Amino acid sequence: MAVQPDMNTKLTASEKGLYQILVADDDPAMVRLLQENLAEFGYTVRTAYDGQAVIRSALQYRPDLIIMDVNMPMTSGLKALEYLRARPDTSRIPVIFITGELSKDIYPVIAATSRVAHMKKPLDLENLNSLIHLFLERYTTA
Repeated sequence: MAVQPDMNTKLTASEKGLYQILVADDDPAMVRLLQENLAEFGYTVRTAYDGQAVIRSALQYRPDLIIMDVNMPMTSGLKALEYLRARPDTSRIPVIFITGELSKDIYPVIAATSRVAHMKKPLDLENLNSLIHLFLERYTTA
């Protein structure tokens, strides 16, 4: 029987398997909050502040997971996902959307796209950490 990890335990990067997470939001305070939270668990964190930067970073670094806002400048999170899913080299990267407003536009995307979830702001970090762990465990091989 597999033992469920305690998400309150701070693990080192080597124990986490050196997972790399891309965090994107146009609010620098949100990026900083997520970056600090993820660093506590030993994840390598890259950041972006608009949809175009998400695409560039995903193509360059191939993160294990992307956490991004839906509404960002340059290119929305939904459009960035659409672009990344169209490429074989980035099509399987799991994505957790975070958003202050849950528009009708996000539900069809989530229903039609695998490896995608969403959380509403303000974020419950404990729930987010559990979802991150689930996604990394389920969708990566690191």
